[in-house]
Amino acid sequence: MGWLRAGSSVAKLAIRRTLSQGGSYAARSRIVPSQSRYFHTTVFKSKAQTAPVPRPVPLSKLTDSFLDGTSSVYLEELQRAWEADPDSVDESWDNFFRNFVGQAATSPGISGQTIQESMRLLLLVRAYQVNGHMKAKLDPLGLEEREIPDDLDPAFYGFTEADLDREFFLGVWRMAGFLSENRPVQTLRSILTRLEQAYCGSIGFEYMHIADRDKCNWLRDKIETPTPMQYNRQRREVILDRLIWSTQFENFLATKWTTAKRFGLEGGETLIPGMKEMFDRAADLGVESIVIGMPHRGRLNVLGNVVRKPLRQIFSEFSGGTRPVDEVGLYTGTGDVKYHLGTSYDRPTRGGKRIHLSLVANPSHLEAVDPVVVGKTRAKQYYSNDEDRTKNMAILIHGDGSFAGQGVVYETLHLSALPNYTTGGTIHIVVNNQAVVHACELAAEWRQTFHSDVVVDL
Repeated sequence: MGWLRAGSSVAKLAIRRTLSQGGSYAARSRIVPSQSRYFHTTVFKSKAQTAPVPRPVPLSKLTDSFLDGTSSVYLEELQRAWEADPDSVDESWDNFFRNFVGQAATSPGISGQTIQESMRLLLLVRAYQVNGHMKAKLDPLGLEEREIPDDLDPAFYGFTEADLDREFFLGVWRMAGFLSENRPVQTLRSILTRLEQAYCGSIGFEYMHIADRDKCNWLRDKIETPTPMQYNRQRREVILDRLIWSTQFENFLATKWTTAKRFGLEGGETLIPGMKEMFDRAADLGVESIVIGMPHRGRLNVLGNVVRKPLRQIFSEFSGGTRPVDEVGLYTGTGDVKYHLGTSYDRPTRGGKRIHLSLVANPSHLEAVDPVVVGKTRAKQYYSNDEDRTKNMAILIHGDGSFAGQGVVYETLHLSALPNYTTGGTIHIVVNNQAVVHACELAAEWRQTFHSDVVVDL
């Protein structure tokens, strides 16, 4: 992965150099609306008054390329060697040339396409995989005005709006995602639509730095395949019901005890349906017990709506009462201020199973509970002979400021891969006021698949 990232940077510099031979390349720092949503930031200013429309040219007539001054010669030599003996080139190049020549002969729409156009298109696809999260719609109010990276603009690679309905050859690749589909020829418009939907929606994915190819392919397949995010009406109604319970709980406390300190979850109420969906999915994947640690914000909501502490007990604590409700087997608690308390509960799941939830009590030092949760999870795994670490899982909820600023968070993260301390992965949720259901389900699947930590930033 490190080499691919470096290659992308070299390509970017080389494109600028190539374009500078015939004109000057400039990128606006502010986004300017245009008729097409794909062409947004790049402006090409010719030294002449008018610039010709870029046209495909044969490799033999190229004096320079989009990579560097020798790439056109290199590709041409590879093609000549392949034409003479297909076994003389690497299998991947053999597959590329074989499909390219075959498709060009049978598809008139790509007969004028050059190999370099295919390579430029693949660079555009990779740019979305690497930097697409920088264009994701993470601000629901539309107040943030961000600069979009140059390499997400098709014009950066020499494509124009006239190319949107042209068919391009992508080939058949041994990787996950839409490039693995048996559709080697697609229009530029359809390719951009898929990339925008996958990487520039309401969830930003940043994963190409991961060195493990299997992990990258697993995530790419989850991200670029649209079907997992399609929830039926019944599922959407359940999610809405859980969100309403979360919102109305905060509204009731704010109305009934207007001056009481409660560390409400206003603005981050989607945490509740997100956690419930995560628990349901984790139970389906074999998890039997979850240990939870979290700061003050949202604790009462989690206690009441997730861990099922009786609401009348929570309300009694607001009125000064401390006597626990006599409900054997459902609730056990300790004496402290209401937003420090923990509890445990056996919760039924959507799939008909039961999962044990344990919310650990937390003092006023917001992240002090992190190593306690990890240690408790490790102990549960030890005493239940959970050698694969798939039945007992830890979840840590953080505030956005404390996650970035408190050292105990990273000291705990550093323990995650040590043989005598690992718990098979912890799910970290950063409460930062965004929607989360699909991301939480994906986090549960990642943890159970690769047994490593995963962070969900709401």
